[in-house]
Amino acid sequence: MKRFWILFLILAAASACGRSETLSDSESLILGDNWQLSRAGSTEQWQASVPSTVAGSLFAAGYYGDDLLEGKRYAEVDKSIFDEVWTYKTDLAVKPAAGQHYELVFDGLGYRADIFLGGKQIASSDTTFGVFRRWAYDVTPLLGRGKTLEVRLRRAQPGDLNIGFVDWNPRPLDESMGIVRPVTLHATGAVSIEDVFVIPDLEVPSLAKADLTVNVTLRNKESVPVEGTVELDLQGVGKCSMPVSLEAGATTKVTLTPAEAPLLHLDNPRVWWSYDLGTPELYQLNARVAVAGAVSDAKAVTFGVRKIESRLIGQNYRQFTLNGKDILIKGAGWTDDIFLLDTPESMAQQVQYVKDMNLNLIRFENIWGKDDTIYDLCDREGVLALVGWSCQWEWQDYCGLPETDSYGCINGPEVEDLAVAYFHDQVVRLHNHAAIIGWMTGSDRIPNPAVEQRYQEIYQAEEYRPYICSAKSMQSSISGWSGTKMEGPYEYVAPDYWYFDTQAGGAFGFNTETGIGANLPQKESLQRMIPADALWPVSDSWGYHCTASASAMNSMEVLNETLTAQYGAATDLDDFVRKGHAVDYDGTRAMFESFRVKMPNTTGIVQWMLNSAWPSIYWQLYDYYGVPTAGYYGTKKACEPDQLIFNYKDRKVYAVSERPEARELTATLQVYDGLSRLIGTEKRAVKTAYRSVAPVFDLRRYDGRPHFVALKLMDKDGNVVADNFYCLAAKNNTYDWKQTNWFITPITSFSDLRFAFAQKPAEVEMTVTPQDGAYAVTLVNKSQVVAYMNILKAVDEKGNLVVPAYWSDNFFALVPGETKTVICRTNKAEASFRLNE
Repeated sequence: MKRFWILFLILAAASACGRSETLSDSESLILGDNWQLSRAGSTEQWQASVPSTVAGSLFAAGYYGDDLLEGKRYAEVDKSIFDEVWTYKTDLAVKPAAGQHYELVFDGLGYRADIFLGGKQIASSDTTFGVFRRWAYDVTPLLGRGKTLEVRLRRAQPGDLNIGFVDWNPRPLDESMGIVRPVTLHATGAVSIEDVFVIPDLEVPSLAKADLTVNVTLRNKESVPVEGTVELDLQGVGKCSMPVSLEAGATTKVTLTPAEAPLLHLDNPRVWWSYDLGTPELYQLNARVAVAGAVSDAKAVTFGVRKIESRLIGQNYRQFTLNGKDILIKGAGWTDDIFLLDTPESMAQQVQYVKDMNLNLIRFENIWGKDDTIYDLCDREGVLALVGWSCQWEWQDYCGLPETDSYGCINGPEVEDLAVAYFHDQVVRLHNHAAIIGWMTGSDRIPNPAVEQRYQEIYQAEEYRPYICSAKSMQSSISGWSGTKMEGPYEYVAPDYWYFDTQAGGAFGFNTETGIGANLPQKESLQRMIPADALWPVSDSWGYHCTASASAMNSMEVLNETLTAQYGAATDLDDFVRKGHAVDYDGTRAMFESFRVKMPNTTGIVQWMLNSAWPSIYWQLYDYYGVPTAGYYGTKKACEPDQLIFNYKDRKVYAVSERPEARELTATLQVYDGLSRLIGTEKRAVKTAYRSVAPVFDLRRYDGRPHFVALKLMDKDGNVVADNFYCLAAKNNTYDWKQTNWFITPITSFSDLRFAFAQKPAEVEMTVTPQDGAYAVTLVNKSQVVAYMNILKAVDEKGNLVVPAYWSDNFFALVPGETKTVICRTNKAEASFRLNE
């Protein structure tokens, strides 16, 4: 089934600017709508919007029908049509006024382009290639009424540095051929503003003062010297100006500091924080250049005043600080839609999901995004971002170029020049975004020294935040240790793994990507992606929707083995899904919990992945259709600002806090045996502070028998601040540590958790009370057995899951006699609710 494509077309048509006869100096025309798409040798044409890919445009137009992403149909599609040249064409009727200059800007082309305006070629595919390049052309003499803009594209070939989905899912049908980022026509006078870069220097820890350095890059488009004035307007603060002189055709960087412009010194600045630590305050700076008293060009940038630093601690673990505070990175890895069909609305929903899970960062391995929307959202919402290059270019199987040990595939003059040009264009593109905390120039490898030296020269001129040579634990002769690790796992490990492992992905250092493999979608999503006749028993159609890896993680074998060993063999689809959710919830929760319990020896944990490029079973906290997985709610529970967390190694419960304010709370413990009989209770006073970790309860006396553990933190008024629940086996899992590899540590003996689902069915009563823009859903366990994993669903009038639906808690247990009320926020005016269906 298609996702969001109708909305995509509506938005593209509604938001794009119409064609204008004349633009004022400093005005831009976004060429977003009214494109025609055609294939060489064919008379067929399709309506297209930009940015887009060719395959995405065909998909949105219904060319492939409604079931392209179901079952194995994607594998059967004829991709040969993308071996041809495809042309995007639009009319452009703009007439320059005297003294004006017009620049046509392409922010991303996939992959090789011949560009024509009014029949005249302005770019050739032998030089105009590379998806992360920014191309700008002076088209002033070519403009006028009745002109047509044509962009003829050829797809990327093996050896090209293209957008990379690696083995996360099947490759895009067209290798992401298209105009993948915006096209803009920009008008200026004699002088243009090429870039405005704001560098804040915040005084820490007082936060009482900040100095701004503003670099304004100007270009004289005339063949004679020009005198002008640079004007800055810092919103809510003040204005300043200074004269400038530019030689004929020259590009000049004008630097302003508080010495030249006192308004750039801020007392008591509005400080940008990640949402979990404060308010993400933003400033806007409007820059103008005037010539002969008239505005020649203008550019507005949004930025944040904050201090982002990192240092190496302990065993070369990279510790990030924000405004003088050490922070534990808790994030997940982003991917764009396989056809680049994300919309502003779909991206906004996903950023809200990140915040709802109590995560504080998104890792962008591939400089994702058709435009800056996702980074703008991170800025406004206070979600940190870590950006960098993809491992797509580090493995010959994916890149198509030979690998060099440690350095990947970017070796040799031509490909190195392209990578360096990419780096410059993308660093400049992103350097004002408040949310970005640093760049990773390698993923599984490091850049070769010659390339990295060139990266460093660009970075020192155009950035100021931490530079990291690799996502893996590697040492560069240019930039030193990465301070990170990337040793897996990517396949299932049990909750106790994170506490016992000391060599690979366990709870120490900064793990830049890891996870437990399958994050099983909810049943309704599975029914959309797997044909009905292949749903049960589990078939190879399921395997096709795992990963595209040739070596592992490409079947349901591990998940099936795990849930069978832990909970008992599934009897039907419902039983399989329910047990799969239990595997996901506990495994994903423990990963995040362990890194919190082990602070400060832990500095970062990034779930692989956050989302999915297509309907998938692996590596996702919410699925392709926008539906949260069980792992989503396990993550949300693990990352509550104040939480009680069970340590599988020392068998103690810890009070962990990352809330900025200190608190005095009460912790309670209830322990039930495998037959749901209460066998222990405790209550303790707890004092928490930022990044505090303190033992509260010792559960070792319950070892050797299966038991349930119910934990609560309450404030002085008896309100529940956080709760947590564990199903604990009589013994831990047994691992074959010597057989640990890049994706898994094998389990030779699984913990027996069958008692969790062996209880007789609990009688749980549900009532729903509508509230203002939300629903209060109350569950009462009216039986004498633990009601394990209660799954709540909001559905529309057709019985489909409502998306988005933000639950305050879900997939939770109820002890005998317990009553719990949770809140569901949704945009749906009317919804009905299901429990365990």
